[in-house]
Amino acid sequence: MDFFYDWGGYISIFLLFLLMLLTVPVFVAMGISAFVASLLLEDPSLVFRTFIQTSWQGASIFELVALPLFILTGTIMQRTDAGADLFEVTKAWIGSVPNSLGVATITACGIFAAISGSSIATAATVGLVAIPLLVKEGYGERRAGGFVAGGGTLGIIIPPSIPLILYGVITETSIGQLFIAGVVPGIIMMSLFVLYVLLSRPRIKSGMSESATMGSPTSAIALQPQPSLSYNTREKLAVTRRTIGVVLLPVVIITAIYTGIFTPTEVGALSVLYVVALGVGQKRLTLAKLKDAAIMATATTSMLVMLIVFGQYFAHFLTFEQVPQAIAQAIIEAASGVGAVTLMILAYIVLGMFLESAAMLLISIPIFLPVAIQVGMEPIVFGIFACIAMEIAQISPPIGVNLFTIHGISKIKLGTLARGAAPFLLIQIAMLYLVYFFPEIVLWLPSSMR
Repeated sequence: MDFFYDWGGYISIFLLFLLMLLTVPVFVAMGISAFVASLLLEDPSLVFRTFIQTSWQGASIFELVALPLFILTGTIMQRTDAGADLFEVTKAWIGSVPNSLGVATITACGIFAAISGSSIATAATVGLVAIPLLVKEGYGERRAGGFVAGGGTLGIIIPPSIPLILYGVITETSIGQLFIAGVVPGIIMMSLFVLYVLLSRPRIKSGMSESATMGSPTSAIALQPQPSLSYNTREKLAVTRRTIGVVLLPVVIITAIYTGIFTPTEVGALSVLYVVALGVGQKRLTLAKLKDAAIMATATTSMLVMLIVFGQYFAHFLTFEQVPQAIAQAIIEAASGVGAVTLMILAYIVLGMFLESAAMLLISIPIFLPVAIQVGMEPIVFGIFACIAMEIAQISPPIGVNLFTIHGISKIKLGTLARGAAPFLLIQIAMLYLVYFFPEIVLWLPSSMR
């Protein structure tokens, strides 16, 4: 029995990964692994009572109400062609810079990210519009897919962010402050993405295709230096008037939260009303589309709530067994400061190869939050750090869901997409160190909130 008391937490972690390797859904694996390990330590009646109480507490958190609201906002925007509007307006205003289609893709991803809060929704919505045009204009499948995969990850960091809601619920950190904390890092990351796109023009002779140089027959599009898109002032204003409803929504969301006029949950409700009114006013939203969006949002929310409920139970058991504290102490003893941060980054990269972001967040936070506090990170700073690490998971092969999403809508090979997204992954790793060394970029805006 002493053996089980000493190793019960680690047994649950072993069972968790074993069940996931057997393709058991992550939320089921978390619940079973913690429940079985608990039976080795406690009386079965006590284990059942703890399971019921912890699950109820996890499912009855008021802040979770914001989750389905922002998800529904994103699904409605997907079905009202918001991606086409955003791409059109960004293309119009950015058309005077070199490589403008690539820059417009990243910018459109950033704006849509500030509406939906989801990387998958951002990549899918913008990708449906941007990838065919990028390939047609000679950017090639690798760069076209990579731009959308990388830009799609902005959905996690720019508010509203679904992972930040999850983090706030798990750690009891203010979701409003977390949202505002993501604004400056999100803008910096988007700027770095744009800079990479501007500097990544191909150096391939006219008439040669990217796939030809790579030995792949998948594309016959010639890669040539891209001309700027030309829009006169009248055309720019016409596009802006047509898309102003979509463009203003991120500004309204961020301003409402920053000024404290509304809570994140209230902003989520207002966002739903806004996009419904906008869709009806534009005659793009029908009852059938609204029903479809609601069904999709319900399915996504149900999955996330189950992850939260069983993730809370799993975290409760690990904390009871003092596993996070023991792992944190081991990491701090092995490497302090930058070394500990590097170990966390490596762990997130490995986890990202096998888990989607929500599951990785729920598994890792109870373990790594004590480490982050030990190396001097405040909970808000670590929340942004963890969500940037989640972005890495979105484009890390073999499981990066953004890669699979883009493959599904474009049929571009996963290996090609992974190569195209690799530079964005490196930028994100650099951002993790930037957040650690300069926490002021995270804390500045939240500290000025009313």
